[in-house]
Amino acid sequence: MNADLPFLLAEQICAFFIMILMGFASVRAGIIGTEETKGITRLLLYVVTPCVILMSYQTEYSSDVAGGLLLAFGAAVLVHAAAIFGIRFAAPAMKLSNVEQASIIYTNSGNLTVPLVMSVLEPRAVMYASAYLVVQTVLVWTHCFTMVKGSSGFTWKKLLLNVNTIAIALGLVFFFCGIHIGGPLQTAFNGMGKTIGPLAMFSIGVMLGNSRLSDIFRFRNFMVSAMRLLCIPVLIMLLFSLWPQDWIAGEYRLVFTTLLLSTSAPSAVIVSQLALISNQDYRTASGVNIITDFLCIFTIPLVIWMYLHLNAA
Repeated sequence: MNADLPFLLAEQICAFFIMILMGFASVRAGIIGTEETKGITRLLLYVVTPCVILMSYQTEYSSDVAGGLLLAFGAAVLVHAAAIFGIRFAAPAMKLSNVEQASIIYTNSGNLTVPLVMSVLEPRAVMYASAYLVVQTVLVWTHCFTMVKGSSGFTWKKLLLNVNTIAIALGLVFFFCGIHIGGPLQTAFNGMGKTIGPLAMFSIGVMLGNSRLSDIFRFRNFMVSAMRLLCIPVLIMLLFSLWPQDWIAGEYRLVFTTLLLSTSAPSAVIVSQLALISNQDYRTASGVNIITDFLCIFTIPLVIWMYLHLNAA
């Protein structure tokens, strides 16, 4: 594993933060209005993200990759279960709202982690990041959606017919059957997928521009951000330390590093997007987004450095 990984992560995250500032400046300069915000949100949710999911499975099948993918799926389920039950236990004592809980549990596994993995890790690591994304996608449209909305609006029909779920199913079929997308479709899907980082960061900046700074830089938002960026990753790191040492070496080390990167990411943009669409408290969610997107410049490299140091070969 590259010893410079923490520094490469910091550099890429800084670039993303500049994109956030561009979105903020666009709103304050009157280039982007409130109405355009929902359009960007829907574009990310229903067009760009499915392209990323589908194309992440366009790799050659091998037993090593399939084994790593299976491990990634299992570990991703464990990670989310630990986060959900951990926050459920802490919520009453800390009086966390539903939006705050969702902001702690769910991360930018697609909007930030996938671009980061593509930039600083080996290409096949995108497969393992996508496993985390698959698990989170299912939970976002079930657990997270219900939590943010404040009432149960989930049906299996909505999940199964959701374009993101369809992209997951197609991606798995294509991977195991060795089906490759080529020609104009490949160019189009890859082109749309590459916009996920800039568009997601720009949308955060737009939400920031439509919010009052006093609503963002509140003590509670910093408390929630600390739980998202430090408490949850440390909890997951402790869980990973319980696994047999030979499971965190070689190829499996790449799997665990990728998943730890996913769970160390800022709060999910989709939480504020779902809150916005559902007419809930999107300002709190976007405030946590902004704070975590800034602080993760320091916390993600720190968490990954700690993990690499503790599990040095």
